[in-house]
Amino acid sequence: MKKAVLFGVVLLLASQQAFAVYVLILRNGERVVAKDKYVVKGPNAVFATKIGVWTSIPLSQIDVEATDRVNNQGLGDAQLLEWVDAKKPIPTPTPTPAVATLGRLKNDGMFKPEGAAARPTPTPGVMFREKRYKDPQVDEAFQQGLESYHLYLYRTSVGTEPGYLFIEIQVNGQPETLKALQAVAATYELLVQKAPDRAPERVELQMLNESGKEAGVFRLSAADAAELVGGKVTPENFYIQHVIF
Repeated sequence: MKKAVLFGVVLLLASQQAFAVYVLILRNGERVVAKDKYVVKGPNAVFATKIGVWTSIPLSQIDVEATDRVNNQGLGDAQLLEWVDAKKPIPTPTPTPAVATLGRLKNDGMFKPEGAAARPTPTPGVMFREKRYKDPQVDEAFQQGLESYHLYLYRTSVGTEPGYLFIEIQVNGQPETLKALQAVAATYELLVQKAPDRAPERVELQMLNESGKEAGVFRLSAADAAELVGGKVTPENFYIQHVIF
């Protein structure tokens, strides 16, 4: 039996302008983002979605312990990321149905790359797979990294190669698209610095907007992540230079 290995690192958070949300974790792994904590009315949990629509779900469907844990992480401050060699695989979150049922759709024109960056680059197989990434701790590290940037609608899997990690993230507009890039790059750079032998060879990232259209596909190397984290390029220019759709 392996001994638990604790590996703590401080993650820098994204812009302080990130909006407050409350994330409900359902027992089937699905995540629902609400404006505030739900109110219990009889057997149901009643809440307003992030766009202000009131809805309800059976309270029995909510994983209360997981929900409390996520929402009590102090997302307004730096957080401690702990790695633990689990006895069983850590569940990969499943996004809301709107994300989970999305296919590979076209670019929504959020950015307009110019010159060489405007030429399409083939990205065969960059998509979600049912198979998990080989290292659950690395998988969990990226999940916590995304949540520290207030990004909750995502799912992860193995990428096009065994050493590649795939991440799909639902984003809302250009600011959140750039924030997602920063979150992934910051976590990747952190792993390279602290656990280089376990960092993914590449991180394949697919971003989808709320209507389901593709907002950018990337295959990032450790050097790419270091470039963004080190401030050698702005997030906007990084997007244009590395997006491959």
